[in-house]
Amino acid sequence: MKTKFSSPAKAIISLSVLIIFCLTLIGCQGMKVPLRSYHPVFTGDYDLYKGKRIYLMNFNNHARDTGIKEYYSPDMKFRYSSEDLVSNYFWYSFQDAFKKLGMIVSDEDRPDYTATGLWATLLSISDVKYHVLLTVEENKKIALKKEYSIQEPLLAEKDRNPAALEQRAYRMTNRLIAIILEDSDFRKFFAK
Repeated sequence: MKTKFSSPAKAIISLSVLIIFCLTLIGCQGMKVPLRSYHPVFTGDYDLYKGKRIYLMNFNNHARDTGIKEYYSPDMKFRYSSEDLVSNYFWYSFQDAFKKLGMIVSDEDRPDYTATGLWATLLSISDVKYHVLLTVEENKKIALKKEYSIQEPLLAEKDRNPAALEQRAYRMTNRLIAIILEDSDFRKFFAK
C-alpha cells in the first residue's frame, strides 16, 4: 500500500515546506507586546472631575489597521495584545483612569442613565498613533462627537523591545485620555 509520502524525499520536502510556512506565519505575527498592566498616571489638574458621574458605554473597534484582539507597529514587527479585545483594553483603561480621578463610573451592567454617557469608536490604532471618535451623551441625546488623536515617532530600532514598547503603549494611553480630559468641549459636561 502506498501512502501520500511514498518516498523519503517527498516527505522531507513536504515537511520543509510546512516548517517554512509556519515560520513565515509566525514572522508575520510579529513579536508580542503584552498589555496587561495599565495604570493611569496623570500630572495635570483634574480636580474638576472628582465626584462627577460618568456612564461608560460601548467602545467599538472600527480601525482598519487593527485586529480584533491586537494592534500592530506599522512595520508589523510587533503586535500589541491584552488577551482581550482591543476595544476592551481601551474601555478598561478609561474606566481605571476615571476611577483614579475620583469619578463615579457606571457601566452597562450597572448603568446610571442620569450620568453623562460616553462611548468611543476606535478609528486607527497602531504603536505610533491612536485616533478615536468620542461620543458624549446627555439626557439620552448626543451632545458631542469629536475625534481625538495622539502620535508618537517610531522608536529607534535598538530601543524596540517588548518591555519598552509596552511602557510606551501605556504612556500613549495616558496621553490620549489626558487630551480628552483637558479638552474644553469635554470638560464642560463636568463643570456643572
